Amino acid sequence: MIEKMEKLHTLKSICPLDCPDTCGIVASIENGKIVSLSGDKDHPYTNGFICRKMRGYLDRFYSPERILFPQLRVGRKGEGKFKRISWQEALQLCAERLLEVKKEYGGEAILPYSYAGNMGAVNRLAGYPLFHKLGTSQLEQTICSAASGAGWKKQCGPLAGCPPENAADARLIIAWGINIKVSNVHFWPYVRQARKKGARLVVIDPYRNETAQAADEYVQVNIGGDTALALGILQVLLESDGVDNQFIQEQTTGFADLKAYVCGRELAEFARISGVSETVIRMLAREIVKTPKTFIRIGVGISRNSRGAMSIRAISSLAAALGLFAGGTGRGVLLSAGAFKGETEILTGESLRTESTRSINMIHLGYALTGMEQPVKALVVYNSNPASVNPDSSSVRFGLARDDLFTVVHEQVMTPTARFADLLLPATTFLENLDVYTGYGHFYMGVAKPVVEPAGEAKSNFDFFQALALACGFNDATFHETCRERLKRYLATMGGVPQDIGVEEIIEGRLVHSTKSCASGEVLKSSGLKFHFSSPGYAPEPPIACLTDAGEFVDPDLLARFPLQLITPPHPDLLNSTFGEKYQGECGSVLIHPDDAARFNVKDGAMVIIANNRGRSTRKATVSQNTKKGVLVAEGLFWIPVEDSSGVAAGGINDLTSQKLADMGGGATFHECMVTLIAR
Repeated sequence: MIEKMEKLHTLKSICPLDCPDTCGIVASIENGKIVSLSGDKDHPYTNGFICRKMRGYLDRFYSPERILFPQLRVGRKGEGKFKRISWQEALQLCAERLLEVKKEYGGEAILPYSYAGNMGAVNRLAGYPLFHKLGTSQLEQTICSAASGAGWKKQCGPLAGCPPENAADARLIIAWGINIKVSNVHFWPYVRQARKKGARLVVIDPYRNETAQAADEYVQVNIGGDTALALGILQVLLESDGVDNQFIQEQTTGFADLKAYVCGRELAEFARISGVSETVIRMLAREIVKTPKTFIRIGVGISRNSRGAMSIRAISSLAAALGLFAGGTGRGVLLSAGAFKGETEILTGESLRTESTRSINMIHLGYALTGMEQPVKALVVYNSNPASVNPDSSSVRFGLARDDLFTVVHEQVMTPTARFADLLLPATTFLENLDVYTGYGHFYMGVAKPVVEPAGEAKSNFDFFQALALACGFNDATFHETCRERLKRYLATMGGVPQDIGVEEIIEGRLVHSTKSCASGEVLKSSGLKFHFSSPGYAPEPPIACLTDAGEFVDPDLLARFPLQLITPPHPDLLNSTFGEKYQGECGSVLIHPDDAARFNVKDGAMVIIANNRGRSTRKATVSQNTKKGVLVAEGLFWIPVEDSSGVAAGGINDLTSQKLADMGGGATFHECMVTLIAR
């Protein structure tokens, strides 16, 4: 129990959301109620401030949309009508229905669906032991960073990125496919520090986003053209002997293969595919050569197309050719920190699975619910909102409306997915439960304890699945653990923790800095790790970074009907679909180049319908040269469909995106979508 204190006091926590910053947060509490949230001044990366989304998090915490009690559906699916029931009734019903499905159709007819709505290691994976015990279908969690991770691993293996702090002393910072001021705000102070010392910021992105508008140089690249740009820069560097030959010789393998490929192509080809002129490619190469203190910050978003993993491979290969993986003052490359690794079996209980079962890629949820030969009969959703975040989401909603599908949703607020639940269960927020958080944009790890008691009858993911397992009649030791016990076991296996820091210290709030930081290159040298320019052991992908074909963007049938490319980058006020309850009824905007606006007779500020063969979505037009001709930019996953003049509901922006997969890792292709515009 949390000790009740009447006077104003503060307690520390950590942001749980899917963001590289993983901020330290200070909660101010008075009479048992949280009155404000602020950044932890003692957290070296957070440095005392948090983003505006989290400053307003209490609007969600105390929202009238907050789900406080177990509820059973009484209306039509999707209507959002429920009646209150007890937790005992809810657990009994849930256990009975899941066991019935398993008995009649087999465990594979049950599909758990979750992702990173809570990045705490214990609660994120809390359902896995139960689902392994039930023998359910296994979910491939690929929706965000699977392609980028696969591309990085192909060339870098287990190599970690360089710490973001290095950027503060850089003389050139390249933000490649990342809107720092929106989705990595705590990296921006390092940019500011570096610029005060004379550094330049170059932003490479398909549209002039908020970070690009603040840059010294903006380079507009084609969607999916990042591979060609990186290889083009490398070709120019090779012409002028601008690579780090000593680093290449001592700490890499396979460079000769990549060099032969790059030098065997024409720079004009790299320019055409990238959409960046030869002049600008040469300018970038000159800038890099004269600036050894270069830091490249890579965004995950560039991997969300059919050539996405290859883009990561090409950019990381360019960074390695420059010797940036050795780190050092002002030097480095960062995609994801990869700072801490623990024994995941402790969290997932995979050993409880007694037979092999099918895997379903979460990108294919629409197909799994509507077209799979052996259909999903029960769906358990937590830590996610698939009706909004999944690609081809109209097919997801169609599947969720099935009368023969039993859907359980464990959620904090009434999301579009929650409205389709048969059984709706209240979930805690990070402020109400215990967990450990590791940042993927920095090298810190910390444990956060609850700062207030759970609202209403909310249960954490961990407590819910432990109780459900017991209701199912499972008596394995793991289902009798407390959250603290499981956390303690997991932390005891954690790699990257300094030897002089014990588990109890971490649980009691000790912030840990990883030993995997490669600021001086010592990790590379001491571990024997090498960067692999050529990786023939990972078939069937090409062994080196190279040009590959696009998907939808070169399909002649689609191009004939849908002449515009669509990307769906982050919005400053949303994190994926989280916080959508604050903007109900809003549909968001879409950036349209003036030439496209004229072509489709669209006026600035008018409502337009974006459509393709998968669906339609309504947005407010912003006519702007911040995007290029032929490219629409729709920031953010807003919840509520907007009816057009005919009364037909146009759904969210992911009604338009595809269930097709990226080139590696089974990742999503959110940023490879052909559409047309309809003026209203």
